[in-house]
Amino acid sequence: MKTTLLLAATIGVVVAVYAAQSAAAPNTWTTEHYLAKESWHAFADVGRKDNGGPDDIYAAQQQLKTPAGHPAGVVNGYGVNLHRPYVFFHWTAALRAGTLTLVGAVDLRSKTAVYPLEGGTGRYAGARGTVTLTDDGSKGSLVTVRYRT
Repeated sequence: MKTTLLLAATIGVVVAVYAAQSAAAPNTWTTEHYLAKESWHAFADVGRKDNGGPDDIYAAQQQLKTPAGHPAGVVNGYGVNLHRPYVFFHWTAALRAGTLTLVGAVDLRSKTAVYPLEGGTGRYAGARGTVTLTDDGSKGSLVTVRYRT
């Protein structure tokens, strides 16, 4: 009787823990922080020569570091000017654990840009969430990646 009761209790605990982890996993958010600083860029004044009007293209590369200053990866991407002050960007971040892809239009008047996370590879496969860039002046941008898979 004691063995049956102990076995039933053990199975009950295992089932409860599994159910709690299974139910919590999809709703668990992961947050990562980086510092981004531009290392290269190019600009093409496409169409009417207006130095920043619609259709102009900006391409850039940024180096990513951890908050402690260690290399973390690189971001490559481009932006297409819409009507001022909006720009549509497409960025791909290559990190040690995989890649992240972000796309979206942002208002350049704002010191903060929020991009939807469109997916990734490796640890980020199937990831959905946001990437927030906050201008930090000469230091570059503070990057907050918040996602769940």
